Amino acid sequence: MTTLTLHTANPDTMLSHMAFYGLSAILDDVGVEVRLDWTSGARPRPQLHTDCPDENTAAEIVHAHAQHYAADGSWVQQDIELGGTARGLMSPRLSQLRTTENWTRLQQARHTVLDTLTTDRRWLDLQQIAALGQPAYWRHNIKGEPLQDDGASRLDMQPRNQGSEIVGTRLRRLADTVAARKPHQILDGLRGDTITDEAGNNKPDSRTATGFAPPGPTDNAIAWCALWGISQLPTTLRTRTTAITTGHLGRNRREWFYAPVWHQPWRIARLRTILASAQLRTAAAAGLPLPTRTIDTLATTAAQAWLSARHVVGVMRFPIDRFGSDNAPERRAQRGDPSPTSVPRG
Repeated sequence: MTTLTLHTANPDTMLSHMAFYGLSAILDDVGVEVRLDWTSGARPRPQLHTDCPDENTAAEIVHAHAQHYAADGSWVQQDIELGGTARGLMSPRLSQLRTTENWTRLQQARHTVLDTLTTDRRWLDLQQIAALGQPAYWRHNIKGEPLQDDGASRLDMQPRNQGSEIVGTRLRRLADTVAARKPHQILDGLRGDTITDEAGNNKPDSRTATGFAPPGPTDNAIAWCALWGISQLPTTLRTRTTAITTGHLGRNRREWFYAPVWHQPWRIARLRTILASAQLRTAAAAGLPLPTRTIDTLATTAAQAWLSARHVVGVMRFPIDRFGSDNAPERRAQRGDPSPTSVPRG
């Protein structure tokens, strides 16, 4: 098998985990046999073991993937006009949706896209859209005002200032930049040999990482894969409260993401199982000041044993901070720390 290592991806950066998941999903979606794990030692790095003949083949698959979504007709390119302004149709967080007419148009257009993707058996697309969530037409506050963001993934950290949203503002731009590269340039970015941030003009305060890392240049191939990593972290909608995002804990101004580190190669189906497991969530929550949570030492110990049996050696937690104005806050995952509750060796 060919091994592709993301040499500059650190376990204490949420961007690294998301790019790891997204790249694996993109390869798996076209039938590549993928196993994924982290290297051992003092500086763990994510690595993919594939049946590709070489690393260039993986880069060519990522290139073709970006080209598909940069082309007219893909759901990433589809807009809906709201309040006289075009917005990404499949974005989960939109404005100008206060009228019944706008809600109806939006839902009808979204259903058309979902029906087409289902007919075409575009399973990764459907996973991505479902994981991103959708505007919550069913949620209102006590004044009857819509709480439309309550149906969106907490991994969508694209600020909504000036009408921006994750599909039209970020996915679309990255599709264009990655599609415009040569495959060898994509491979250089994935391996960490170069960092080229076309979408952010290589500015020192670039937001290309979209909340998965602090501001700064981010290679666009890494960022593209990271946003597709959302597909592996489903969002569960709720009628009486906000949606639950896999890999997320807390709410309001006390929030964390969490992710496992493991040393035995997994299939991507195993990854999804672990990410969505109650055991990983329990281990990640240990010691955090979460509301209405009763600390259960026995449950934590059982969760650790379950994870250890699946070769998880650590759980990283990433506190989420808010920056900017209250009207359009910018949420960012900060540098991660291991859970204070260690996972026992199996």
